[in-house]
Amino acid sequence: MKTILPPDALLAFDALARAGSFTAAADQLGCTKSHVSQSVKRLEAELATVLVFRTTRRVTLTEAGMRLAAHAATLREMLQQSRLEIESLQAKVEGPLRISATQTFGQVILSPILAEFSLQYPCLRIELDTDHRLKNPAAEGIDFCIRTRSVGDENLVARHLGLSQNRAYASPNYLAQAGRLEHPCDLTSHRVLFELDQEQTGSWLLECEGKIAQVELHSSLLIDSLASIASATVAGYGVALLPSYAATPYIQQGLLQEVLPGWLQAPCPFFLVYPYRHPLPKKYEAFIQFVVPRIQAHLQRSLDEVTSE
Repeated sequence: MKTILPPDALLAFDALARAGSFTAAADQLGCTKSHVSQSVKRLEAELATVLVFRTTRRVTLTEAGMRLAAHAATLREMLQQSRLEIESLQAKVEGPLRISATQTFGQVILSPILAEFSLQYPCLRIELDTDHRLKNPAAEGIDFCIRTRSVGDENLVARHLGLSQNRAYASPNYLAQAGRLEHPCDLTSHRVLFELDQEQTGSWLLECEGKIAQVELHSSLLIDSLASIASATVAGYGVALLPSYAATPYIQQGLLQEVLPGWLQAPCPFFLVYPYRHPLPKKYEAFIQFVVPRIQAHLQRSLDEVTSE
């Protein structure tokens, strides 16, 4: 199979055809005269034909050279148009934008922010993927991923968004018929909910004013998302550890209340993870400038509520 003609040689030939001399073509391209000459010789060898008649001052195209010059000009114009289109794309806030977050974070914090963001930039097509599975933005075609761990990949940027703090919650109905619950050790006589990635038997590590309590617990109900854990807790199953941002909507409706006030898990960091690009597309810049401060403010408010009680 015959090889494709080298594009760089075609572009050098196009410059020669337009400029009329090797010196002028080299000036247009910002290269040496010998580079243009070698490029033309390479094309002549590939095509097994003479493309130019060389004289001391100017070059004249052969019939084959004139036909090739038309194709070379088409290649140059196509590449120029491609650059204009890509630069235009980079300069506009439009097109698809894929974001990944956990179900609860997406439902409680991110979705309202994205709704506001979408109204401001209606030319964007925003996709929010709420999945418990940890995803790699670069490998899975995701523009932004919000998760609770940093990355060790030099191709990814991890921007710290803030901290979340887990607290123990239960429904008023459950607490009305439950036993004593004044200290973490009292949890052993209560029903508790675990996340699915934990074993049925596990421990909760809680801290209050420098005091640490690690309680071994057993759960017969394991659920894979915080939103579902919150729903089961509202339904009166028992006690669950939830980030305050996930529990707040239910607390406001009187469906959940905090138990063991002051006993908290260690803060959990959130990061905005995205592929490294320089310069950033305008839609990336718009997303970061709009969404990041709003998420940071939401997480900080939740943390302030924890520390103020």
